[in-house]
Amino acid sequence: MEADLSFDKTYEVIFPLIYRFVSIRVPKADVEDVSAEIIVKVWRGLPNIEKKNALKSWALKIATHQIVDYYRSHKRAPAMNLEEISRPLPQESDQSETWATLLSVGEALAKLSPQQVNVIQLRLIEGFSAGEVAEILGTSQQAVDSLLYRAKKGFRSIYQGNPGKGGRG
Repeated sequence: MEADLSFDKTYEVIFPLIYRFVSIRVPKADVEDVSAEIIVKVWRGLPNIEKKNALKSWALKIATHQIVDYYRSHKRAPAMNLEEISRPLPQESDQSETWATLLSVGEALAKLSPQQVNVIQLRLIEGFSAGEVAEILGTSQQAVDSLLYRAKKGFRSIYQGNPGKGGRG
């Protein structure tokens, strides 16, 4: 990344990632506001960032802290509302199977801990390395690997109908 990124370029690079990250964790009504607050914090802190090539992981670290602040100020626990899950569905005449799968996945994710959802999204969906995820979450790479293992095991167990063998932990 260039040392003097314009606001437009910075926004173009990080907004889709930030928006996806926030939309899984914050009620739909507040996603845009929380995302905008994160973008502003990233933009203001950009001159102080040492490694411009780490912009995305640094922005996600800010997002993680901003979401914690959001829930702290709203005095409620994070919850995934199934009606608020974005639905990028293929154009089929009968989408009932796709809807059922999407709801099952959403229900299984909602039963995992926030840290487990974080590691699944960052490692498996966004494609960050274990080292990058460790930096974002403020933990070690080994902890990320262990958390991912437990998250996948818990997700699999919940998704297959054995909620006692996985989930929050």
